[in-house]
Amino acid sequence: MRAVRKILGGLLVVGLTAAISGAATSAAFSSSSANAGNSYAAGTVRLTDDDAAAAMWGVTGLLPSATVVRCIRVTYSGTLAAIVRIYATSVADPLDQYLTLAIEKGTMPSATAFPNCTGFSTEATIYAGSLQTFRNTQTSFGTGATAFPGTQTQWNNGDALVYRLTVTVGSSTASQGLTSNEGFTWEARNQ
Repeated sequence: MRAVRKILGGLLVVGLTAAISGAATSAAFSSSSANAGNSYAAGTVRLTDDDAAAAMWGVTGLLPSATVVRCIRVTYSGTLAAIVRIYATSVADPLDQYLTLAIEKGTMPSATAFPNCTGFSTEATIYAGSLQTFRNTQTSFGTGATAFPGTQTQWNNGDALVYRLTVTVGSSTASQGLTSNEGFTWEARNQ
């Protein structure tokens, strides 16, 4: 019996030792870190002008060599950097071949209301040629005339640029009684 007690006592000591060492190995140092509240938002491309949905001109009875000058302010309020281009949005008309078009970029006082050009200061000419050529070659964003504010190479939030459009009737008598209706589109795309 003594031998049995010794064996049982030894087993008890081994069991207690295993239990204590097992409990000790389950305790460990621990640390964690969390990053909550992540969100995503798409950028924007927004372009507006100051025409209040009015046509730039509606002129009749033009004489040979008559010139019509109008200005429009285009403002960018998108959150992404963009490129802005101007292009024609209507099909050619018979008078187009007798009209010259000049498009300049520049600045003017904010108090000057559409379509006036009072105080316009030119920075550069972005197109000069016949209206017919403009309509045939500047027909989409991909082929449109590009202009940037000042010396920038992109448009950023808050940028504005004034475009001065000058149309002159040629002196050919063949233009008598002909008409032209033109639409222009300014389009912004992020880079």
